[in-house]
Amino acid sequence: MDKKGLFLNDWHEGGLAELKQAFGIADHDLHGAEVLLASYARDAYCGEAFVLMRRAGALFEVNASHDSVDGFEGQWEPEDTFIAALRYRMERGRLGSPEGGINEFADELRFLLAELEAAGYR
Repeated sequence: MDKKGLFLNDWHEGGLAELKQAFGIADHDLHGAEVLLASYARDAYCGEAFVLMRRAGALFEVNASHDSVDGFEGQWEPEDTFIAALRYRMERGRLGSPEGGINEFADELRFLLAELEAAGYR
């Protein structure tokens, strides 16, 4: 696993700096956290973001969206998550794949979840 995290789609180039800017968060909002995977994809009208991170041995996720006017500010709300829950949402929902079914970050997330499970995360 890359210690710098995996930044995909519109965050591929800017990484953590762009993530913090998009959510309007500061370094203290990420204190003790390691961003494992972050994806932001948009079209002309809206955008969706997903962030998976670990802090103190637990996994957390952030899900956010915006229309063409608003950004992600005020949506930085990390929630506890588990590997089984993420896998369920990929298999039964559309986590990581937009409505068209193409990979947005699902393949990368599956690989990351397998690594985390091998490391003892649940």
